[in-house]
Amino acid sequence: MKKFIKNIIFTRTPLTGKYRYGDLFQIYPLNIEGAPNFEKTDHQPIIIEYWFEMDEAKKIEVFGSEDIDRTVATMTVQINKLIEYTSLLSAISNYRFFFYKKPSTFWSMPLTRKGDVNQLSSEWSASLYYYPNIANDLKIEGFSDPNFPNVLRLPQNRYYWDNPIEGHDKNINFPDTIDDILSKYFLLSAKESVVANSCIYQICNGLDLFTEIKSLSFFSFVSAIETLVNHEFKDEKVEYLCPDCKSLKDSPRRCKRCGSPIWGVTAKYREFLFKYVSNKPEAKKIYNKIYNIRSQITHTEFLFTGESFLDWDHNDKTEEIYKTHLNAMQLSRRSLINWLLKKDN
Repeated sequence: MKKFIKNIIFTRTPLTGKYRYGDLFQIYPLNIEGAPNFEKTDHQPIIIEYWFEMDEAKKIEVFGSEDIDRTVATMTVQINKLIEYTSLLSAISNYRFFFYKKPSTFWSMPLTRKGDVNQLSSEWSASLYYYPNIANDLKIEGFSDPNFPNVLRLPQNRYYWDNPIEGHDKNINFPDTIDDILSKYFLLSAKESVVANSCIYQICNGLDLFTEIKSLSFFSFVSAIETLVNHEFKDEKVEYLCPDCKSLKDSPRRCKRCGSPIWGVTAKYREFLFKYVSNKPEAKKIYNKIYNIRSQITHTEFLFTGESFLDWDHNDKTEEIYKTHLNAMQLSRRSLINWLLKKDN
């Protein structure tokens, strides 16, 4: 039996149109009278509707109560669907879709209250979107028919490089291939789904850490690509000379100068990007720059400027690294969507 769900999720850029993917899910702007909203918020509330099969809930015995176990099992399926759809949309578009998976508590100032700011006091708050009639407003028996225009779609060949920075002064749009991308994703085999979801998870980590923990964000974007690279070359086998130190006895890849067997990690990274993204000379320069920074983060003391301590000494080098960070973000997205689109499933 299908159980239809209507949830409030969030974006960082305003959503002014609707998008529906077949019979699986749809998103549209918040249109509930009385629901809290604020024009300048970085967490723009929107609506998502989707469904799941009740028999997808696996039987668990965790909480010592059959009713509680059944409720938790059902909620787990519901939440996992929401994680999948919000993460997927974030990875294949230029915008982060998210919800509060684990509400946290903290001190905060109420920014929407009127009056003298000096008369306000901090309040102990929770990261929770709520208002009195929310439970009734979110009840549905099937997909709604929201009265909004469709989300604007742009040509894929320029979508991922056309100012992919989020902001209040923009509206969410999608690549014109979004239906095809999603169709390819939902046709993946079980093993390929694990690979794709690992890539998507790391892209979302990179997005969430982009402004606060830049080096780890950058590393996450490159790791997302490496997940696909590893799958692409999974049939390449190496033979160890020593199983402990992992020195190589034989490999399909060899050093061009001395002929010794090598792992060829960087070469496989470039070959994957040449195949799925671009093989132009200027693209190769970007790939090398991104991988060199990844190696510095991994193996040296390198951190992005202003990450460990405040630093206002912004210069040309700072701007160059920021642009490379953006390139890594979009390269991970393009790697994923082109890998999906070129599949023969």
